[in-house]
Amino acid sequence: MGKTDFQGNQNKIKVLQIIRNEKEITRSEIIRISGLSAPTVTRIVESLVHLKLIQTEGLGSSDGGRPPQLIRFRSKENYVIGIDLGATFIRSALSNLDGEFIFEIQVPTNLKKGFDGVMEQVGEVIGKLRERASQNSLPLWGIGIAVCGMVNKNTGFVEYSPIFGWRNVNVQKALSKFTNLNIAIGNVTHLIALGELLYGVGKQFKNFICVNLGYGIGSGIIIDGKLFSGADGIAGEVGHIVLDKNCNRKGSEGLCGTLEALASGYALADIARERAKLDFESVLHVFDPEEIDAKIVFEAAYNGDKLANKIFDGVAGDLSIGIDTLIKLFNTECIVLSGGLVQNGDLMIEKIRIQVAEYSLSGVSRSVPIVKADFGVNAALMGSFSLILERILLLESID
Repeated sequence: MGKTDFQGNQNKIKVLQIIRNEKEITRSEIIRISGLSAPTVTRIVESLVHLKLIQTEGLGSSDGGRPPQLIRFRSKENYVIGIDLGATFIRSALSNLDGEFIFEIQVPTNLKKGFDGVMEQVGEVIGKLRERASQNSLPLWGIGIAVCGMVNKNTGFVEYSPIFGWRNVNVQKALSKFTNLNIAIGNVTHLIALGELLYGVGKQFKNFICVNLGYGIGSGIIIDGKLFSGADGIAGEVGHIVLDKNCNRKGSEGLCGTLEALASGYALADIARERAKLDFESVLHVFDPEEIDAKIVFEAAYNGDKLANKIFDGVAGDLSIGIDTLIKLFNTECIVLSGGLVQNGDLMIEKIRIQVAEYSLSGVSRSVPIVKADFGVNAALMGSFSLILERILLLESID
């Protein structure tokens, strides 16, 4: 691509993103915001209309002259497929570019069938969603997939997923036999952060970190309105940072004393199983140890169980150290918490807020808000949509 072609493409990206951000806008407003000439904006608008990404409609208000024509991003007339590929469920949805669900499918993940079997399940889900999309005869731009694992942005391979037990698997190639649609894959927490950027707290903040506190722990880092993924795409693996090198509690990645080993969903349940055996006063003692999970511990804590609350205090303390470290490293504007550990009420998030405040630097006046992710259980799906929306807004893989 020559210098002229590159600049032309950058101008087109700028105009498309202005139109998307403003919902409805006139040509003169685009010229003012973009700083581009009127003929350039006119050519770009015509090309984006041809791509069916925008449309001209209606007339705006006028102070006496000819009313200007309005230009609108065709968010409701373009579809994407999002897939949240989890170890328990495969959750998927057909959505428009506003992130509004058109049709949803959820099936249990059959881990016993291995990688190929799970890919076959995903392929079947894609087929059903494509069939539903075809009923409306609207463009389907691609498939975004959020997966729990380290995704190499240079190769597209899932290099390692402790939850699935996968190493160096090519999800895109495996699914290519089921569909010819553009497939994009990303780490689940990175995509949750991207979803917040495009649909959630990104409306207020351009520098924030999303920390996913679920079965495992990860983070997605947004800097100046862009996802920071690192050299290979695996930045933000805060769960695998060693907090206590003398601890013998081992995390899913095999390291001892990591944040995930001490404070993840599975760690919380493991700690509760061990301590409940010896605490005869705790309601957790009456449970079969195999039945105890994070949700049961949450319920016990809310009902005032001393052991459950003590476990929560310890987990919240370790999480607060990890979150405080991120705040001090990146000087971020906001921390967004997602995942099961903060979806079951506000107990955990309140404990984290209190302890992080205690760790803050006394000479820094601005406190960093810690908020819950906007989309709850749908956070990963919104992230998977965002992966395709981002490509559309950057005019990638678009003919």
